[in-house]
Amino acid sequence: MQKQRLSRRGFLTLAGATGGAAVLAACAPVAAPVDQAAASDSEEAMADVEPVTVRAWMGERYTPTPWTSRSAENPIVINAPRILAERYREENPGTEIVYEEGAAGEDEFAWLTAGAAAGTAPNLVRSAHNFAVQNGWAVPMDDYLAEPNRYAPEYDSWKDVFWPNFMTSLVQPDGKIYCAPIDNIWPNIQVGLAYNKDLLDELGLDPPDTWSAEMEVAKALKSAGGGLAPWPPEAARGDLLALALQIMPSMMQQVCPDMDLNGDFFVGIEEALPAYRAGIIGPNTPIYKRAFHEMYELASYWVEGFNTVDVELLWRQGKLGLRYTGTWEFSQLANDPNITFERGFLPPPLPNSMDIPATDTTPGAADPPRTTAGDGTVPGEVLKAEQGSEFVAMASSTEKDGNLDQSIDVWMFITEPQNNAFMVNENQSRISSARDAPLGSIWSEIATFKLPLYDYTIVWWGQGWYWDRDNFMRWRPIFVEWITGQIDEETFFRRQEEEFAAGAQRYEEILKEQSDDS
Repeated sequence: MQKQRLSRRGFLTLAGATGGAAVLAACAPVAAPVDQAAASDSEEAMADVEPVTVRAWMGERYTPTPWTSRSAENPIVINAPRILAERYREENPGTEIVYEEGAAGEDEFAWLTAGAAAGTAPNLVRSAHNFAVQNGWAVPMDDYLAEPNRYAPEYDSWKDVFWPNFMTSLVQPDGKIYCAPIDNIWPNIQVGLAYNKDLLDELGLDPPDTWSAEMEVAKALKSAGGGLAPWPPEAARGDLLALALQIMPSMMQQVCPDMDLNGDFFVGIEEALPAYRAGIIGPNTPIYKRAFHEMYELASYWVEGFNTVDVELLWRQGKLGLRYTGTWEFSQLANDPNITFERGFLPPPLPNSMDIPATDTTPGAADPPRTTAGDGTVPGEVLKAEQGSEFVAMASSTEKDGNLDQSIDVWMFITEPQNNAFMVNENQSRISSARDAPLGSIWSEIATFKLPLYDYTIVWWGQGWYWDRDNFMRWRPIFVEWITGQIDEETFFRRQEEEFAAGAQRYEEILKEQSDDS
């Protein structure tokens, strides 16, 4: 089902179909260098030829919106991908990009599963949580990444456009890379903190920069009648992404030497499985239990009735001083015209051994050996793919449509640094994947915060908290049941272990299937 690497004939056909090199604006997308005479001949020859369509599903972050200006009802506008598509068609008259509507939330997996089986899925897909790769739907990208990107000729290869550490973290257990990233998660801030500067000033509180300070600020806010709000869309299920991404990177440093089987200082999911089987990690280990207890204490300062009240309304009314929020929502919060108070955004503080004293039976977190400079630049050395291959080419649909070459060329176009920044920085839900792309204003401020650098990078989903989508969706509600008194602690840890074991078993079966196929 998977096509061969981009053929020389196909690549030259695409290159020959390129038109002029004018840009839309100073920050607008760029075009590949071309031979104008050859381009003119190519356009004439292709005038009567039906263009090849590359169908892309970009998810809610990059699918163009029907509206083209911001308003109170629609603080987010997505125009840049539409402009990129127009520019691409201008420069490549034989190919056009069509953005398709996909499914969202719980329906996404079923929708993509059906499309993969029928060959009707979009050719390029933003696939959350790596499941397109785990299910064998994605085209391996290693050969393409080794080729030059004709839109970025200053780099030796397409792969060189991206941060090396990030690309290393995209290597799957079969040794292949399935993704050329279109954006990156800022280290330790997939889910970050938004704060009400006015309210914190009124209460004499500073934005927290340590785990213990976050506890104290949340406690003071709760005493004042507010509290810390979990991520609003998941308040009813429990915002444990913060638990996974805040607490575990530091706490698991202690056991990473035992988990790192090949000595590369990257602990991937294929190394997590034997570690779990050996009892090094898992819900019943001291480190995991300590992490859950820390999160339990923080949750005691969550706003009253967090799973029933309208957290978004409380935030807009200025009654919340601190809230978790997806980084993709930062721009929406910053541009919301219904909010009158001054807002700020920061990485969630990470615990260290001063905040969580270590004992012989309950290991605490390790102090970071070093930190990033916090000088406004991207800490590229610690960028990693926390959710795996999020953007992929679908094998069945590119084969059925016969457009893999064109799909790869479109992919190269949108990851050229200037084009990439033009698209990603429009709403700043994340940062650009291209290492030489500029930061937007929100991230330029966040880049002034120092981040811990650890010896080991933990690169499997959720920093060691879940194995697959089913596991991810099931363990969060259990935490809410525990903190709201529906189940006791013993039941909580028993059920956590059951879900963890089931997820690990499913992943082990996936590894076996991949081994048998190869």
